[in-house]
Amino acid sequence: MTNSSDDLRLWNTAATAYTETVSGPGDSFYRRMHGFLWSRLGSVDDLDILDLGCGHGWLAEQIRQAGARVTGIDGSQSLLTTARSDYPEIDFHQYDLTLGLPDPARRYDRIVAHMVLMDIPVLDRLFADIAAALPDTGVFVFSILHPAFFNHKVIDDDSGRERYRKVTGYLEQETRWIESFGGHRHYHRPLSWYAEKLTAHGLVITGIHEPLSLPRNDIPESEWTDYQRWFSTIPTMLAMSCAPARQMVDRRRG
Repeated sequence: MTNSSDDLRLWNTAATAYTETVSGPGDSFYRRMHGFLWSRLGSVDDLDILDLGCGHGWLAEQIRQAGARVTGIDGSQSLLTTARSDYPEIDFHQYDLTLGLPDPARRYDRIVAHMVLMDIPVLDRLFADIAAALPDTGVFVFSILHPAFFNHKVIDDDSGRERYRKVTGYLEQETRWIESFGGHRHYHRPLSWYAEKLTAHGLVITGIHEPLSLPRNDIPESEWTDYQRWFSTIPTMLAMSCAPARQMVDRRRG
């Protein structure tokens, strides 16, 4: 048994606060991922793209404006109500992602999952469906909160003039409570777990990105404080790109 039903209830409750806080392209997490995401997607004109865990739909709209046919899937009906209202040209579906994809037979040229996988309690079926949904030339790119450094307390020791994150646990999988947006669960898994699960379900990691931790407001680096400069050096977000394993086999044969 998983917490998926209760997780979706929590996200429905948090939808208004989340929508008001994560405002779209100006969000610091998207600004960190932007370059890596689009370098992996390439030109999306006339491609079929799946935005997995699309929330209130702002990223799906960015991709649609780049010329793609976009489908958005999310577990939260409340977030999707906003998405459908704001972006009526996109096809949005509500589905519990612990069960995988709602139509495993459908194919997508690219699949994007921005800041969602760490909020899903079970990923095996989803990873298997993603691998099956991609053509040989397909790309899966996702971002998560960094398993090693996110949510570990910042220690600012003025006496010793030290700043660091106090990592108190890493290898053990844990369910953690996060207060953001009114409260929700975070499923901590080490990086090796993601690598093993992805490969076990037919996906090969083709890129890893650990971006600088940016200030919440989009200000030039020349205007960062000393604290912001230090804070940027420990990543709190991680992004990966993957391809179907059969794509790698075909390349070696070629």
